Amino acid sequence: MQSSKKSLIALLLISFIPTFSIAFSLIISNNELISQIVFVLCKIWIFLVPTYWYFKIDKSKLEFFKPSNSGIYVGIISGLVLSSIIFATWYVLGDSIDKVKMLNELKNTGLTDVRLFIAATFYWIFINSILEEYVFRWFITMRSIDLTGSENIGILLSAFLFTLHHSLALHLLGFEWWQTVMASFGLVTAAAVWSWLYVRYNSIIVCWISHAICDIAVFGIAYQIIFT
Repeated sequence: MQSSKKSLIALLLISFIPTFSIAFSLIISNNELISQIVFVLCKIWIFLVPTYWYFKIDKSKLEFFKPSNSGIYVGIISGLVLSSIIFATWYVLGDSIDKVKMLNELKNTGLTDVRLFIAATFYWIFINSILEEYVFRWFITMRSIDLTGSENIGILLSAFLFTLHHSLALHLLGFEWWQTVMASFGLVTAAAVWSWLYVRYNSIIVCWISHAICDIAVFGIAYQIIFT
């Protein structure tokens, strides 16, 4: 099978699963338990498919690349810069968010329970963000580069695919169209930075450090919206 065809199939198998998960939880299902089951199944899928592909389709062997000190440093700095932008945007535009609509939409997810919210925060920072780096920065970014034949275009494609489900979630949670557009631009930018970090340093740990710092900022703001 040609490399570009394989890459296209790989992207189709993975890229839109997170978007389906969001749509199911916030549009299709009104049942909290079923939504959570579908969420878990989607996470398992996006982990297993790249892993199977790596070992069975690409016939690669397990390797681990230790992140360089310079990579860790850049990961921290980029995370702090992106988080500063998140906080600054929230400070300026936070009052324009429809908090009532957002809270109503979040009820089906269970995140309005402070105990579940705290557990979810730790999950998203220490597990989900690593999974997203594994899937979007390693698997999807490299397949996007193979598909397009261009490192820059591949990075932008992977950033766009990463942004899809986040933008849908923000829209369904009550963001106005202009808020969603602004947030999506920020998400594409952050995802492109993280994909570049992976290509540059060949380590999802470097990307995860930056991503995790941003998640801390996002969940800090989310806590204020939901519980204060």
